[in-house]
Amino acid sequence: MNNFIGCIFSVMTLLCACTQRTTTPNLDVSVRDSVLIYKIQGLKEFIKEADYWGDDIESYWAFKQADSILNTITDYGKYEESLARIYAATSYVSYGLSYVASVMEECRQMAEGNDDSFPKTGIEEAQKKIIRDYTIPNDYILFNTTRLEFRALYSLLYFFKANRFAEFENRLLPNYDRSMMYKTIYADMPPKVAYRISSVLNMKSWFNYLIILAQQAYMENHGGQPDLDSMPWKEFIELAMWHDSLTNDNDESYYENMTDNEFHKIECKAAYTQYIIYKYISENLRGLKAKENHP
Repeated sequence: MNNFIGCIFSVMTLLCACTQRTTTPNLDVSVRDSVLIYKIQGLKEFIKEADYWGDDIESYWAFKQADSILNTITDYGKYEESLARIYAATSYVSYGLSYVASVMEECRQMAEGNDDSFPKTGIEEAQKKIIRDYTIPNDYILFNTTRLEFRALYSLLYFFKANRFAEFENRLLPNYDRSMMYKTIYADMPPKVAYRISSVLNMKSWFNYLIILAQQAYMENHGGQPDLDSMPWKEFIELAMWHDSLTNDNDESYYENMTDNEFHKIECKAAYTQYIIYKYISENLRGLKAKENHP
């Protein structure tokens, strides 16, 4: 119970940072810092339990690599560099989750022939999704940050394809097409505006990918679909509507005229969403592990 209260206190402290900056120097957590904290803590929570879905020595290695990369994020002032490391860590997690399925897919293709549908699957293809070089060049910092985020999303998309998720074609693949627009967006708009709009499009992709994982974890743990009228699913639905509103109700000028702090608040809420979904997934995976240990 004490751990639960401590967790709630930490989350509430960060939520306050999403809306205002405290004036006490020792408790000074900026909105932008909160974005990184949510993303790091959420992914770390998931990594702890990810071996339930990625149960192989190669997967364990990948999860350890991801955690090590996250541990190198020590200066939140280096914002884009920190994001790049989070995206790289995510790609290692996706590889760890995909490895066994990739081996099985490769064996199946040897017996039945290659599958040329997008994206191609197999061990080599899975390894290509890892972001090994996550250095942000001094030129085109915003573009390269967006590029790495897209690659992290692509690595997660690959996981869904390799594991043959039923929702892949209708619910997951369209997110790839939307995120892929970043190249055109940067070609047509100033870098800061292009970054903001690309980020908002990617926020929707992160939400859609992670909520599918949340549904999967719940179904495996409870043997049925979640009750959408219960918490936290009611909150997830409200957050889904909020993500949709970012693009449905706003145009280029909206993001162009926005202050940096206003945009960081949007980033913070999206990062908070990722955090609570990762935490929910982890809780269900932890429950599944407990059932295995005490059938």
